[in-house]
Amino acid sequence: MTLDPDQVDQTPAAADALPNWAGDLLGRVRAAAEAGETVTVTSDVRMLTPAQVGRRLGLSRSTVTRRVAKGEIHAVMVGNRHRIPYPEYQRIWRELAQRIAADSAEDVEAELFG
Repeated sequence: MTLDPDQVDQTPAAADALPNWAGDLLGRVRAAAEAGETVTVTSDVRMLTPAQVGRRLGLSRSTVTRRVAKGEIHAVMVGNRHRIPYPEYQRIWRELAQRIAADSAEDVEAELFG
């Protein structure tokens, strides 16, 4: 079973309920244990290419690559290619969303309140 980090961010409807992904994981672990299987849970850091980050943020691959070269985006080398850890992508996304919100706040206020 592979969990996408986006799925883990989902919260359950009730405060005391498990998210769907956690219930699915527990069910699979329980079934494997009941069948006498050994269960191993591992995790990997999700890595994105500059092109993937660019598509998600509405930027070109070359813009992402330039920002990596300037040190504005943290990336690691995998072989001879840059890979951007998923938490770094999330940081960039939050910063971009905050900047957009701040830049458009006056326009939104004028539209709503005249």
